[in-house]
Order: sequence, then C-alpha cells, then structure tokens
Amino acid sequence: MTEKQLVFIILALLISNLGYAQNLQPKIDDLYQVDENSPGFSIAVFKGDEIILEKQYGNSNLDYNIPITNETVFDIGSIAKQFTAAAILLLENEGKLSTKEPAYKYIDNLPRYKKGDPTIEQLLNQTSGIPEVDPYFHLTDLSFNDLLTQTRVSNIIVNLKELNFKPGEYFEYTNVNYILLADIIEKVSEKSFIEYLQEHIFSPLKMESTIKKNSTYTIIKNRAIGYIEDDDAYYKMHLHSAIYNGDGQILTTPKDMFKWHQGMRNATIGTPYLWKKMQTKAKLNDGTIIDYGLGVEFETHNGYFAMGFDGMIMGGFVSKYLYFPELDIAIFTTQNTFEEDFEDRFFQLVDLYIPSEKEIDTNQEQENTIIELPNDVLKKYEGNYIFLGNEYEDVKTGIIKLKNKELVLTTADGEEIGKLKPLDNQKFLMDGIIMEFDVQANNKQYKFYANENEKPWIFKELEPYEHTELELKELEGIYLNKSLQVAKEIKFENGALQFYYGKGAYSAEIDTLSKDLFNIPNYPIQFLRNKGGKIVSMKIMGLEFEKI
Repeated sequence: MTEKQLVFIILALLISNLGYAQNLQPKIDDLYQVDENSPGFSIAVFKGDEIILEKQYGNSNLDYNIPITNETVFDIGSIAKQFTAAAILLLENEGKLSTKEPAYKYIDNLPRYKKGDPTIEQLLNQTSGIPEVDPYFHLTDLSFNDLLTQTRVSNIIVNLKELNFKPGEYFEYTNVNYILLADIIEKVSEKSFIEYLQEHIFSPLKMESTIKKNSTYTIIKNRAIGYIEDDDAYYKMHLHSAIYNGDGQILTTPKDMFKWHQGMRNATIGTPYLWKKMQTKAKLNDGTIIDYGLGVEFETHNGYFAMGFDGMIMGGFVSKYLYFPELDIAIFTTQNTFEEDFEDRFFQLVDLYIPSEKEIDTNQEQENTIIELPNDVLKKYEGNYIFLGNEYEDVKTGIIKLKNKELVLTTADGEEIGKLKPLDNQKFLMDGIIMEFDVQANNKQYKFYANENEKPWIFKELEPYEHTELELKELEGIYLNKSLQVAKEIKFENGALQFYYGKGAYSAEIDTLSKDLFNIPNYPIQFLRNKGGKIVSMKIMGLEFEKI
C-alpha cells in the first residue's frame, strides 16, 4: 500500500465518522435541550483512542448565567470510588499491602467484630458488612451543612461495633467502605489521600482539570454549582462542607475522564494485571458471583457487556461512565441537577452508538411452581410482623392473615400489599419476591429477599403493647454515648414521649411498636433493661446510649 493510498483511506474513515456524528447531532441536541438559564450537561463518547463526541448544554452557575463549557468541572459523586480502588491496587502493586489482609491492620480503632474481620478486598467489593455511616449523621446531631471531615466521619464509623452480616456473606453498597479505604491509603503511603491520588493517578495521566475537594474555602476554577428542581424552580444544593475522602468529592471534566478511561484501557499506570483484577466480578462466600468488582459495576445493555460506575449525590450532581469493551466504546455524562431517572436519557444516548441487533440470550430461569397448602398449615404464618429498617429503608410493619384460603399481607390500616403464593412449606412468592418463613417457637419471622445477593430484610413477629402513662414516664431521662460524646434526652410531654435532637433544639414524637421497642422517623429505638427490669440504656441502629 502506497503512502498516498494510506492517506486516502484515513481521510475516508474520518469523513465517514464525521458524517455519522453529524447525522446524530439533532437527536443528541433534542435529548439534552434545556431551558434558558437552567442547569445542564456535559457529555462525551469515547471510541478507541478518540473522543468522537463532546458537547455541553445549559449553565454551570445560575446566579451569573455562566454557560457550561468543556472546561467546566463537575462533582462526579461515586465515580470517584474508582480512583480510591485504583490507589489501593497501586499500593498493592508496590508491595506495601495485600488486599487479602484484614482492614483493622491499617485502620486505627477499627473494631474486631464478632462476625469476623473484613479484609481490604471486602471493603473494595462492598461485602464487608460494616454499616453505612450517613444515617448516623443526623443521630449524632450532624448534617451535610456541618463540616464533615475525614476524622469526624471515621470516628463515627469505628464506634459502630456491630456488622450487618458476616464479611463476604452478602453484597451491600455503602460509602463507608471507601471512606475507610482512604484511611488505609494515607496510613500505608504516609501521604495525604489527595497527595497520593495527585502523584500516582492524576499527574501521570495528565488529568490537569481534576481536583479532590479538600476545604470549604478552596477556589475551584470553572466549578459547576449543583441544583435541585422543585415546583419548576431551581435551588442551590451544593454540599460545600462534605470534604471527607474516598467515596466522592472529586471534580473533573469529560476530557479528563477520557484520560482516566485511557489509563485503565491501556494500563498507562500500574499493570494490565492490576486493571484486570479491578475489573473482575467478585464472589460471595458461597461462590455466588456478583455484578461488582473493585470499584467497578457491571451491567448488560443491548446484549453487550459493559462496566463502569454511577455517581448520584443530593448536592445536585449526577454522572455515569460506562464502557463496552467488545465495541471499545465508552460514554460519560455529567449534569449539575439532581435527577433520579437520569438513566432514561443516558441510555437513549447509548442507543445512538450501541447497536441493538446483537442476539440476546433469552433463556429464562425456571419459573417458580406454586403449590397448594391446607388452611391449618397456612394459618401458622398469620401474625403482626416488623422489619426494623436498615441504612436505606425505614421501619416497616405488616399483618399477614388468612383470607379465602390465601395468605394476604396488609398494612396496619388493612390496605392490601400482596398475596403470598406457597412454593413449599416455608417459602412463598409475593409479586415476584421470595419470602422465607421460620416459625419456630418464640422465633417467628420471615426473610424478605428485596434485592438479589443483598442481605434479606428480616421481619420478626411483633407483640403489640399498650403502655400506661407511668410506663412511658419510666423511659424519660438523658442517654449518653460516651465514645462519641453525644447525649439524647427523652421527655414525656402532652401525653407522648419526645426524642430531643440538636442539644434540645427540636424533637420528634416517639411511636410505640412493642413493650421496649419504639420508633422515631428513620430510626427504631430499643430500650434495654437490667435483671431487675430497670431501663439502663437504649440502642439505636446498633449505637448504644447509656441512661445517666
């Protein structure tokens, strides 16, 4: 092939790609059109060694009507977890740690949990069982408007003494795992988290517009402000005071995300083995393979395998990065307005570049077979049940009753939630969700498998109780968690118990669930007694407060 022929072929390919991109422009513009002086988007499509699309829409700052440009930096939320995971693997590559080691080896004051000691790898693949930290902010009189430093947040984490499950038993996505990984990075590298990322990731990859937020006062050039929309108006939601490490708080541009993408794709830093390890699906203790690696999520679209990460923060930002290795195409979008259904638009953009002609495996799992059970067997499952909530779900109650030879789950007000179809003597199906009962004496409960590979919700039989005024007043007092130096006061006022937050600034009414089990918004409260029956403490999501 002559040099002239080679030039001709290259020109022909460029013209063809340009024509294809131009044909898509009207569809992309329709997809991302925004109103005047509204937040917007910065989007990019990578193919091979090129950025084949990069466009911006809307404004980065509504106060000053500043348009989004290709230099505007966005908070990419949890996509930042990929940098944390990479930093850990780089340290392992340097021989400074092993991901198989227990995390407590590198984290000061991390408990030696009764259910087992999570490894660094289990922090990375979200199977550690350590409770999420966010719900404890409000409980410890903090909010996202308070200064949330690494030290302050880590101190809460190490004071949570109980795991949600045995390490490796289930998958549970949390921020807490990556906050702890940041502590490990600092301990092992003897550098600050920011310094290590800058020296070993951002600088080598020439990610010159990428910054880790480290102060509420830092001037960040070209920063987009985050917004939420309510009643057709936009409000600033930027979380300036959240400056802890590991799980987020990194700002970047699509061009820098392309450099990161290329760094992983070509092993520009680290080794090919390092990136393969990061991008391999993890296993639970029982051998179940999950759609999560080390800071990487996996999914399938239009029949093609893909990997990447989402970033959603209430501070007003949403981002998504997704790479299709078979086609060598990656798509990255980021926006400065919070939007829960952002994936609809994202995958409409994906569909413009990813063909849907590929044959999709339609083999379905074997359908569950419904059986019949006699009424006397069904009747033993009747009862009032309660799930005490978790980091993502509030307390839930329900009543199961036998009606017309079927078990029916209702709310306390009698509203039907669903019918239980028996699969065997202990297992039922309700609206596609498995419910597995255990009706041993004094231990009546069922497991509700809400999400695949995640810990099931445990609903236990609830014994309703009517308190006297004297019994409620017995619960009054001040309760102290000594480790965190946080006190709560409970008062009986206007015929009800009140739970005081914010050093007594405001309160929430306490609702009765059973004799020693109560509820305030988002939190169940269990009161503990000594052998003489006297109240000695209360426990809220595993955090114990001693009565003083």
